[in-house]
Amino acid sequence: MPSRLGNFFISALVRSPLHPLLGDSFAVISLRGRRSGRRISTPINVLRDGDTLMVASMRARTWWRNLRSGEPASLRLAGNSHTVRGEVIEDPDQVGEELTRYFSHRPGDAKYFGVQLRADGSPSAGSLSHAARERVIIRLRIV
Repeated sequence: MPSRLGNFFISALVRSPLHPLLGDSFAVISLRGRRSGRRISTPINVLRDGDTLMVASMRARTWWRNLRSGEPASLRLAGNSHTVRGEVIEDPDQVGEELTRYFSHRPGDAKYFGVQLRADGSPSAGSLSHAARERVIIRLRIV
């Protein structure tokens, strides 16, 4: 899991004029805690997939649970602020399908998920299944 210090620096860079150094895949999502009502901000990696943004998160993290109810969130991406709504995909079979799509766009990221890719670029079933049980997919739509 990322450290608080690492999250702080990534968040600061995303919000600063230096955000181009990180590219367009780093963002900061800010939302209200469903129990505490406090504002939560966390850096995330996003992948543009058509008109949505795809985010993979560890199930053990908790920030994404606040998107289950359809509440809006703020997203800072590439120097711009957006209002987004999230759809959380938790079923491991669906997560596996989404991860396959993710790796087709970013095959180099498979190693960070512990997924081995075959020569044709498709993920091996065993490693994909394991990764899908440990993660959720969040689809963010700009509203």
